Amino acid sequence: MDIIKIAALGLAGTLLGIMLKGQKKEYELFISMGACLCIFYFIVTKLEIVLSVINQMQNYVKIDAGYVGLLFKMIGITYIAEFSANLCKDAGYQAVAGQIEMFGKLSILAISMPVLLVLLETVGEFLT
Repeated sequence: MDIIKIAALGLAGTLLGIMLKGQKKEYELFISMGACLCIFYFIVTKLEIVLSVINQMQNYVKIDAGYVGLLFKMIGITYIAEFSANLCKDAGYQAVAGQIEMFGKLSILAISMPVLLVLLETVGEFLT
């Protein structure tokens, strides 16, 4: 039950941060970042399982390896942008967090353009 470990880690980090908030504000930020990094490590281990299943699905259904690579990049961009934006929000830098989120969204849009073009070509072939 990894969720229990993650919940306990998150709650412990939050409570410790609240206790230190009154004494040393900078320690609260370090505790928060440390807890986030530990939880992010657990996320990465679960992400490895998802990626291996996607690779197995690629063996069953013939999908171009380039598209699977694009999917992996999109997943990576999403997680990294969300993680870093949340850290910035926690530190009180909402404007920076918003810019990170915007850049992540635009990066995913830029990466997905080749897939969108192929989709439009396929739809165009069916219509003609």
